[in-house]
Amino acid sequence: MTDTWTWATVTQASPLRIKVDGDTSELDATTDNLVGSLAVSDRVRVHLHADGIIVTGIQGGGNRSNPNLLINSDFMVNQEGNTSGASVAAYAYFLDGWYNASGYGYSAGNITWADVGGVRTLTIGVAGSTRYTREKVEASNTPAGMYTLSWEGTAQGQVMYDGGTDPGYSAGPITVYLNGTATVIIGFRGTGDTLRNVKLEQGTVATPYQPPLYGDNLRACMRYFQMLANGDDGSRFPGYYATSTSILFFIEFKGVMRAAPTIVVTTATNKYVIYRDGGSDTFSSAFVDAVSPSRVALKNTTDVSGASGMAGAVRVYSGGLITADARL
Repeated sequence: MTDTWTWATVTQASPLRIKVDGDTSELDATTDNLVGSLAVSDRVRVHLHADGIIVTGIQGGGNRSNPNLLINSDFMVNQEGNTSGASVAAYAYFLDGWYNASGYGYSAGNITWADVGGVRTLTIGVAGSTRYTREKVEASNTPAGMYTLSWEGTAQGQVMYDGGTDPGYSAGPITVYLNGTATVIIGFRGTGDTLRNVKLEQGTVATPYQPPLYGDNLRACMRYFQMLANGDDGSRFPGYYATSTSILFFIEFKGVMRAAPTIVVTTATNKYVIYRDGGSDTFSSAFVDAVSPSRVALKNTTDVSGASGMAGAVRVYSGGLITADARL
């Protein structure tokens, strides 16, 4: 086959197949792709040569950016309100999706971040002390195929399976085959190294990074973790007296979570209040009565007194905290 440059139409996205202009059927051959994600009916510029077929451009110009499979890839979501440079316990999350990947805690200053021009950059570790951070990706988001991890900064990265062999760290981009059977772990290490604009995408080419819209980013993060009530944030939850000495109250989540989450109600003296007709009761803790990926029913049986069946509204004041955690 002599070298030929021509136009074609995408007939199948995965595996990629194209039909060259003027042909009556698609080419039955492996097609290399240099432009990123393609869809059926896309018009593409192709190079036909002795060793195969290469898609080199898409009508309209430029490279199309593949969807990013990571949440909070720009580190901007921080539902827990953590502070740059604070101590981080072993395996604790410091920004949504990203956690300390060591079996020991990080002392103050080992993980920091700073914003310049709307871009947040992490600094991992300090000179002489290597530190690690990771994010987990659901297996359902990574069907079998080739994937590429890319990022900006000086940190080294890795792609591995949960419980699998550690492949070690290297400079990026990193291209790997994932078989779609287990949770994927994206990891980085540094000794004072920087990290920003992280991307995991299908294919063998690192396409341009596109920062997520904050609202979309936040909703994606809420699949795994939600701050249900944080002190005096004005939240009100419906409830009632199940008996004269117990109350039930109900919280609808802000989006369906990955699985029925672990609910943590921080014990705080008299920081939870149920307002009812003719008065109120304060209480200091609550426990889960029932929970699903969409809602939770919480109960207190030690601090309240009222008429069975009486309805009320629960409010959480400063010092009270309720979270839902469905992280991998």
